[in-house]
Amino acid sequence: MKNIAVFLGGESVEHDISIITGVMTVNSIDKEKFTPLPIYISNEGEWYTGESLFDLDEYKKLNLKKLKKVTLISGNNALYALKGKKLKQIAVIACAVNCLHGERGEDGCLAGLLNMCKIPIASPPMLPSAVSIDKNFTKTVMRALKVKTLDGVVVKGATGLEENDKNITYPVIVKPNKLGSSIGVSRAKNEQELESALSYAMRFGENVLVEPCLEDFIEINCAAYRSADGSVRVSECERPIGASKLLSFDDKYESGSRVFPADIDKKISDKIKNITKKIYVSMCFNGVIRIDFFVVGKEVYLNEINTVPGSLAYYLFCDTLKEFSAMLTELIEVALKDFAKEQTTVKSFNSGILAFSGGKSCKRL
Repeated sequence: MKNIAVFLGGESVEHDISIITGVMTVNSIDKEKFTPLPIYISNEGEWYTGESLFDLDEYKKLNLKKLKKVTLISGNNALYALKGKKLKQIAVIACAVNCLHGERGEDGCLAGLLNMCKIPIASPPMLPSAVSIDKNFTKTVMRALKVKTLDGVVVKGATGLEENDKNITYPVIVKPNKLGSSIGVSRAKNEQELESALSYAMRFGENVLVEPCLEDFIEINCAAYRSADGSVRVSECERPIGASKLLSFDDKYESGSRVFPADIDKKISDKIKNITKKIYVSMCFNGVIRIDFFVVGKEVYLNEINTVPGSLAYYLFCDTLKEFSAMLTELIEVALKDFAKEQTTVKSFNSGILAFSGGKSCKRL
């Protein structure tokens, strides 16, 4: 059977959430059709595989000595075990699922690496992932697509505030430019609080985004993926509920609740679903994404695009894990089909240019 690699963990502050998403995913892959292969990436960036990675309880005190240290080689879709200075092939990877939240995974790094190793990925590709992780760049792309987002100011490093403070009207929300919308996020209602919020956010990244703080709004989430027939399946909308207006990490992953389908006007719901589909198609996504929106009255503003949503947003499409298993099978089969088609394109061209001799600029200095 085909080996399906599931990447989890990673060098990110969202490491623990990635473990939960990854363990759920690797255990939900249909074992009658595929052989799931968990690949855990530690906080230090080392790769491991092993049977204990299927058990969520093992991660409470993970014993790396029980695992095999592994790696990939460019141009090769095999997984190799590292033993001293020797490599031993242990599996050929037919396809991969990306469950790495945050940097090194959600930013397109993993997708690019897998592409270099000729491994299909049943998750969003490199370019739209790289665009989506950068909140400010996402705004630029959304303007081109005529999708509304809040105005924002990017503060770069400790000296960036003086250049941009004339554009800031309080209160504001301050967040790392390349993280999710809960870690490193705070509210500031004056310059003193802003300086403190910037200092906090810069612990998670040098560039920080400052946005207007909405007072009367609700958050709405909507997800999408491409099905086997080529159509884009869009979920119903959900409304996450937290202890305060600013959803915290605990609200999102521990103590929060949600209303599903969201208790909003159908016209607003349809508008959000149409925007989600438009973004998915226009940015050439594959795999599952979830888009988070702000709704203010009848206006809809895009907040962020999640290219590796928590639990792969299965709860927006599936009532059971069995249904999630079928969804994963569909995503894998789409990825394999796309990869096979992509391999038929021409990748070499005999230009004859290397036969040219002379060229002083090509000689070693």
